[in-house]
Amino acid sequence: MASAGPSRWRPRMSGTVSAPGLERVPFILLVLVFVFFGLTGHDPWKADEAYVFGIIHTMDVSGNWLIPMVGGEPFMEKPPLYYWVATTVMRGLSHWMDEPDAARLASGFFMLVTCWALSAASREWWGPRAGRYAPLLLLGSLGTLTQTHMMMPDVPLLTGFALSAWGFALVLGRTTAGALLIGVGTGVTFLSKGILGPAVIGLTGLVLPALFANWRRATYWRGIGIAIVVAMPFLTIWPALLYEHAPALFKVWFWDNNFGRFFGFSAVHSGTEHPPGFWTQTLPWFTFPALPLAIHVLWHERRALWRHPALQYATVAFAVPMAVLATSESVRAIYALPLLVPLSIIAAPSAFSINARIERIWVRCSIVLFGAIASVLWLVWAIMMVSDAPPLWRWLLRVMPGDFQPEFSLVTFLVAAVVTIAAVVGAIRFKSMPGRGLTTWLGGLTLSWALLSTLWMPWLDYGKSYRSVFEDIPWPASTNCVASIGLGESERAMLDYVAGRTTARREVLPDAQCNTLLMQGYVPIGNGVVNPSNWEKVWEGSRPGDTWQRFWLFRARPGSLKNNPTAISDLPSK
Repeated sequence: MASAGPSRWRPRMSGTVSAPGLERVPFILLVLVFVFFGLTGHDPWKADEAYVFGIIHTMDVSGNWLIPMVGGEPFMEKPPLYYWVATTVMRGLSHWMDEPDAARLASGFFMLVTCWALSAASREWWGPRAGRYAPLLLLGSLGTLTQTHMMMPDVPLLTGFALSAWGFALVLGRTTAGALLIGVGTGVTFLSKGILGPAVIGLTGLVLPALFANWRRATYWRGIGIAIVVAMPFLTIWPALLYEHAPALFKVWFWDNNFGRFFGFSAVHSGTEHPPGFWTQTLPWFTFPALPLAIHVLWHERRALWRHPALQYATVAFAVPMAVLATSESVRAIYALPLLVPLSIIAAPSAFSINARIERIWVRCSIVLFGAIASVLWLVWAIMMVSDAPPLWRWLLRVMPGDFQPEFSLVTFLVAAVVTIAAVVGAIRFKSMPGRGLTTWLGGLTLSWALLSTLWMPWLDYGKSYRSVFEDIPWPASTNCVASIGLGESERAMLDYVAGRTTARREVLPDAQCNTLLMQGYVPIGNGVVNPSNWEKVWEGSRPGDTWQRFWLFRARPGSLKNNPTAISDLPSK
């Protein structure tokens, strides 16, 4: 059932507007540039992307699509939907692209579906123009900038929530279509991250009729019933197969990585502990500018909350996952991605109806901010091309390696120049369009990201990739197996992909007989934990620019393992 929304939310018109079909072109181009720039041209980066690609690579090589594997061992943190799609894309494009680039295009695919679903939901509730601005609000929120351009299972999680939002927009009027979308969206969230997604969507579906009378209809409940039936194959087939083939791994996934992470008993010292005030510090920047615009709409339409389904759905769809995040013992900023779906829906009409004075300020601030960022990106690149070295600026060398050797690429330069010119022309040409504040903001953000993804990409990849350090390891010719200390999932995955070495995840087995040992640790630890009478250090190194974390390679001294079979069993893990 379409709902045009309160009359207040009508676009402010000025100047000449293109034909309706042509008017959509700049929006589509802006979305495409934002979504696809940065997906290619680099190795898997620390930390999440490296282990995710390790799973994809292992799935492609082994043909085991049931159990995600990292470095030869099961990794049951998340269901395999993202790995399935990325492996399929990688296989299909294997003759045209590097494996990591092809796999990363899965994120672009999911983001396009997300934007399409979010646009359709907003258009259904607020009218055609809101359908154009809701995806821009999602992409313009700072929390989507880096994470949605990586190989991350949270990206299809976002897609699932967007599909379910489209379903809720339809279910009161076109029950079957809405129910299908809710069911598919619920299934996608489950196969992306586990139980949390279906639980949040299910609670949202129950709270809406509990609070608002216009959701208490027989057609709504019929739609919920259809949605449950549609979702069941997503919710049951993979878990049933996993339980049948590996019941112990099913328990690890179902209990430890769903309930254990939420309640905290399986996430101790995992780096995801919930510090006090985390969300009050994170949400303001992560959700900007969608959050302030959503608050603006809610405040001005607070009396319409009890009759307008868009406001009702978006409010509940934000409050339910926010309550879950606030009570969870595990926390990361990326967990807030689903919050951007209801926020973008609420804020969409405000994007083209914001106060003219505030919009002018927003436009000017965006131009100054992103103009300065783009200028710095171009300036640093120009200095590198002239001097054959990065500028020795202290603030820059804190985050980027100073020993990078740049090379000029004509194609990269031309792409960056075209994007820059297009951004300037767009800012001038479409200055009279409604929603200029948002489009200028996203245009500047997209320009900055595109320049990072072209001019700076080789430098970024040099500092964030594991390739250079792992290719330099001088493996002893007599290596029979490699034990490890403190090696994380990302490092083990990249070691397998780059060097073709599978490591023992833990070295504390009493009968450990590996004659090679790779250790990862922090510089103050050094290699003092290794007994030099049993082990000889043959190499140490680190990723470029990383002065804190290092790798050490040891080989067993002759006779040390035979005389002392527990030679590495007493070494402390990280």
